[in-house]
Amino acid sequence: MTEKRPFLDFKAIKGRVGIMDVLARYQVELVRVNQTALKGNCPLPSHSSGSKSTFFVNVAKSVWYCHSDSCKKNGQRAGGNVIDFVALMEQCPTYAAAKRIDELFPAGSGEKPKGTSEKDTGARSTHHEAAEANPTIVSGHNKPLAFALKDVTASHPTIQERGISIVTAERFGVGFFPGKGSMAGRVVFPLHEDGNLVGYAGRTTSPISDANPKWLFGKGLKKTFLYGLERCEPAKPLILCESLWAPLWFHEHGLQAASLMGSEMTEEQERCLDPYPVITVALDNDAAGMEKAVRICGRLKPKHRVLKARLIE
Repeated sequence: MTEKRPFLDFKAIKGRVGIMDVLARYQVELVRVNQTALKGNCPLPSHSSGSKSTFFVNVAKSVWYCHSDSCKKNGQRAGGNVIDFVALMEQCPTYAAAKRIDELFPAGSGEKPKGTSEKDTGARSTHHEAAEANPTIVSGHNKPLAFALKDVTASHPTIQERGISIVTAERFGVGFFPGKGSMAGRVVFPLHEDGNLVGYAGRTTSPISDANPKWLFGKGLKKTFLYGLERCEPAKPLILCESLWAPLWFHEHGLQAASLMGSEMTEEQERCLDPYPVITVALDNDAAGMEKAVRICGRLKPKHRVLKARLIE
């Protein structure tokens, strides 16, 4: 006769307990590498290799993974959510891991909301400390925007003619802005860095001229991030594009992509790609795009498995 176990709501547990809260309990130290990711040495008992800094965490998605050979399972990289992590750390069944988390972070205990306890984990996120770990790490160059555009509508011919549904446009916050200001009459793309709205990019819906450029970015915006990268998972292949339309179009087709917001890749953007083992470079299919793609592939190859593709409209 099997023992009757109390019901545990796994979804509720994962919803209220962030990966950073759990890592704090195991005293895992991480270093920030981009707007949503941190990395450090793998704490899992299965990690028997000498490889360093193979453990990555996506704070926004509250997930983790390790891409070391010793942590691979059946040809896949080890990774998952908070329950998966505790199960591996404690070497126990999933139910026991969920029960352990529920005991450590009971509902209504006043614990911090999901993903807000980076300081408790020893994640070094200040400029001074991050530079100390890696002098080339750059984070948070753009200041959060003090406002958000209102009355943005995802239903517009300029959007749907590109094969992007209203649902996908709404999911990305992309839409036509009918208001006043520099972005008036444009399809606007909200830009996020470190989880904050830092600006907008606007694509004109009117005839292009010197006074009305095709694309317009907020004044002073720095390319220290990639558009759409905060929605991507390191455990899956990433498509690297120059167009801001690309992340939406590929999302529509079940793939993930991030945009360089142009054909040049800054050093800061290159570092943002560190957690992604497999990258397909797919810039615009013109002479300039193909030339830049070759250069970008060359820069990425030392750290990633790089593929090259041609976009055909």
